[in-house]
Amino acid sequence: MKQNGFTGRVSNTSLHDVIQLVCVSGCTCCMDVRSGTQRGVISFKHGEIVHAVNDRLEGEEALYKILSWRLGVFQCRELSHDRETICRSWDFLLVESLRRIDGKCG
Repeated sequence: MKQNGFTGRVSNTSLHDVIQLVCVSGCTCCMDVRSGTQRGVISFKHGEIVHAVNDRLEGEEALYKILSWRLGVFQCRELSHDRETICRSWDFLLVESLRRIDGKCG
């Protein structure tokens, strides 16, 4: 049976770039992300990030945690979660996550 979606490994690019591609293309999907033993899920609806979950976190904090991982594997499925815990625009969320990452380096 053919599955819709796509899979990849984050190594020469960043997860931010992959997420930007998903958002700009207006996808509705669910992205499973793994980095070592860490796992997370990011849900998109018509190109907007609407939900994220990781460990005990959900919403924006879960998204920022997932985006802080350096390397990982992702898989996008056409399924999406019914939950919507994030209401900010995807571009704000990506810039804010980069700001938080830069703040940890300084």
